[in-house]
Amino acid sequence: MPLITKGFESIRQLKRHFSEHGDDFRASNSNEYEQMADDFLGGEKPEGVHECVRRCGARLRYDPSSEAYGVLDAQLIIRTYYKPVPCSTVPFHERETTRQSGRCHTCPNNFIYFTQECKK
Repeated sequence: MPLITKGFESIRQLKRHFSEHGDDFRASNSNEYEQMADDFLGGEKPEGVHECVRRCGARLRYDPSSEAYGVLDAQLIIRTYYKPVPCSTVPFHERETTRQSGRCHTCPNNFIYFTQECKK
């Protein structure tokens, strides 16, 4: 199926994002992961999905039912697609290491994370 967006910036970026986040979506390969990101960010906004557009023109979407979050830049390039993790949900003994590696955020929940990201 052809992409609605321009996809990820490069094969390297796609493979990196797939290796980091593909399991979150049970994607069997990088092409399936990219298609999921493309559908989520490029298609009609599904009911219940939150959306904002930054001043730079980037579109952000967050689905509270699946926890999916993604960013599509103004040139229609997918910048990211993943399921954010509040650090408060990470076991305490792993929390600081996980936060420092950028694998969790400090907001109390993903909706607040989304609203904070919209302000950037």
